[in-house]
Amino acid sequence: MIAGAAVVWVITFIYMVVICCQWNNIRLGASVMEAAGTFVSSNPRIGILPIVVYMCFCPIIVWWLFTSVFLYSIGTPMYEENTFVAKIDRPAYLDYVLWYILFGLFWFCAFVIAVQKFVTVATTCMWFFSGQGSENSDATGEVSIMLAVKWSMFKHIGSLAMGSFLIAVVTMIKVVFEYFAAQQEKVAGKENVAFKAIACCIRCCIWCLDAYVKFINENAYIQIALHNSNFCKGAWESFYLMIRHGGRFGSAAIVSFLMVWIGKGCIVALSVWLTILLVQEMHPEVTMPLIPAVFVGIFAYVVATLFLNIFSSSALAILHSFILTEDQDGPKDHIPESLKPFLDSEDFKDHENESEPGLKKKNTGTEDV
Repeated sequence: MIAGAAVVWVITFIYMVVICCQWNNIRLGASVMEAAGTFVSSNPRIGILPIVVYMCFCPIIVWWLFTSVFLYSIGTPMYEENTFVAKIDRPAYLDYVLWYILFGLFWFCAFVIAVQKFVTVATTCMWFFSGQGSENSDATGEVSIMLAVKWSMFKHIGSLAMGSFLIAVVTMIKVVFEYFAAQQEKVAGKENVAFKAIACCIRCCIWCLDAYVKFINENAYIQIALHNSNFCKGAWESFYLMIRHGGRFGSAAIVSFLMVWIGKGCIVALSVWLTILLVQEMHPEVTMPLIPAVFVGIFAYVVATLFLNIFSSSALAILHSFILTEDQDGPKDHIPESLKPFLDSEDFKDHENESEPGLKKKNTGTEDV
């Protein structure tokens, strides 16, 4: 117990030191989240994107299910005792066709999600550089979601396809590994400790690769929206930017993670609690109201995840835009109010004096934006 207490105190001390050293970055992360909240509240139409995405998922998933069942059923069924699904004796090439259409499903889903993320971050960047987050801004109507959709479909569809292809490849690697792991488990046995340890290590490596690819993709889409570049250049620029501002990105990621999970927890808990109250009040004959509350909680978690992901992506795009503005020599009066205290006060005052009173400059960002 003494040793455990010593370890806990050491970890607590290190944690406090990190908090003190990164306090400004943590404050910046909190202000970025505040600006993201302002953006989402001033552009409520952005919340339609998750609904549109899942409407696009439905037909392709239905097509994939029907196609997979049809291809699986080609051949001669073979009866096996104590099995739920019949084994089909079919040509070997059909197995490759099944893997092929499964990869196509992964790629299509990843591409639709990539389009959603790009539209979200592009709209956020337009909002940031239009100055609508500033209190003294009179710019309205300059943020267009349809313009971001046009960019994604006619200017950067190749970059989005490339990023979604990488995610589809990593997802396919996970599926193939789990397939061979299940086959090997039948041979080695479920109690083989060495096999379990090796499988866990490989799963951890694949999970890290998946998280890294998704993180790089999201940051690359922001750089593509800001600089009108291709995927490879945007990925490299975002990687270099995160290396130079590791403290800011790390602190912002932690603050975003906490805010998103607190939001998810509150939404799910409130939904479950209200469901239990409504069931007890309106249907007293139900003896276990917790069962419908669990289903409502799962549905509430899915909905909260869809909409809070928009909040997280917007915060990351605002951080990219803020660092880009900070590195530039130009007017900075378009900065949202929550982020202005983090700019050099003298530099900000100089740019304020250069502008005539009552005149707002529309070109406050880069030429690319």
